[in-house]
Amino acid sequence: MMTGNLSTIGALPMRWCLLLLGVCTLALPARAEHRQYAVVVGSNASIDEGVAPLRFADDDAARYAELLGPLSADLALLAVLDQDSQAVFPELARRSVPPTRRAVDEALSHVARRVAGDRAAGHQTTLVFAFVGHGNVGPNREGYVSLLDGAFTRSDLFEKVIRGVEADFVHVIIDSCNAYLMVNRRGGEERGPAYGDLVRGYLEEQELERYPHVGVVLSTSGERESHEWAGFRAGVFSHEVLSALSGAADVNGDARIEYSELRAFVAAANLKIEDPRARPDIFARPPARDRARPLVDLSAPGFERFLLFPASFAGRFYIEDNRGVRLFDFNKAPDRSVALALPRKARYFVRTETTEASVELAARGVVDVSALTWRPLALASRGSIDTTFRRSLFEVPYGLDFYRGYAATSGDLPVGEPVRRPPP
Repeated sequence: MMTGNLSTIGALPMRWCLLLLGVCTLALPARAEHRQYAVVVGSNASIDEGVAPLRFADDDAARYAELLGPLSADLALLAVLDQDSQAVFPELARRSVPPTRRAVDEALSHVARRVAGDRAAGHQTTLVFAFVGHGNVGPNREGYVSLLDGAFTRSDLFEKVIRGVEADFVHVIIDSCNAYLMVNRRGGEERGPAYGDLVRGYLEEQELERYPHVGVVLSTSGERESHEWAGFRAGVFSHEVLSALSGAADVNGDARIEYSELRAFVAAANLKIEDPRARPDIFARPPARDRARPLVDLSAPGFERFLLFPASFAGRFYIEDNRGVRLFDFNKAPDRSVALALPRKARYFVRTETTEASVELAARGVVDVSALTWRPLALASRGSIDTTFRRSLFEVPYGLDFYRGYAATSGDLPVGEPVRRPPP
């Protein structure tokens, strides 16, 4: 076990060094002028008859809340955590409210008022809206996701989130079946000229292209299902996104996770999955007005504890904490160092397929995992493990070479060149 300290700070990019030395606010005074808000919704239930409830949407929502909370001036969690999840996330369980239509409306209205006040005072604002749960398509071909007492439709998303909260930037993350149809319409034949003009005008008001300040991350790029896996105790897509946003996707070491890095990371994680039914299929598009806008900036005030994987320390890893929560999975290429932001003071376990090391972070700082004491893995497998996921997820190393190849063919705006590290 190793206590967190600053002994490894020389191995980090200068951006990280400034943050961990406590001088980030001196180097970046404009940082205090940015206000982020987050609304996270998770629901295991479906409003559709005959649809089995999900098992881990409540856990995924709690983990999004843990990631976004330290970065946000205000966070609303709308979820009913089950008995096991309440034991794991007791503080979040106490502050969460059931995900009803009224509760979502009230949370968004509250954020809208705060954003309006911040903008009037000259602050820049960001809203992150995340949903995890069941999704479907209505008879009119409009996508919707399930709340406890009804549907939250594509129209609701545009009216109450995208237009209802006048933030400078909005990031929408949706992990559900048919998530693509929450932002993209799938038209049917229009019934007569008058009706067609009415519908066309209504839908044009909801086209994503009309809102260049909005970025979206969706778990499916078509009418596809999303998957949960007991090995992660999470939805596969949400687990990949949370791993990426916690630092594993930061390919150039600037502590800012951009959309192109997220897309490339998820692509690498799923590349070896042969069964197309099991492969998460991401749709991610950054705000058109700033394609380099990060989803998460881990150098912003909020996170103070990091695990450092130096460039020489490569391979497939996963991180669990003392609650048994599997936080991150990634396959690190030996071409860069990676710093993972940890959400809470706790004991952590860094594991490979055959070895493990424990680390306790009780204060701000960085722990270099190459300096830990590694032992043979003593943890038995838990739960039912799907063979496809166990063998294929995170099989491909993610690093500069993979990212550059992906960005060259995907059309994404590449991130800047890797940040030069100061000498040790």
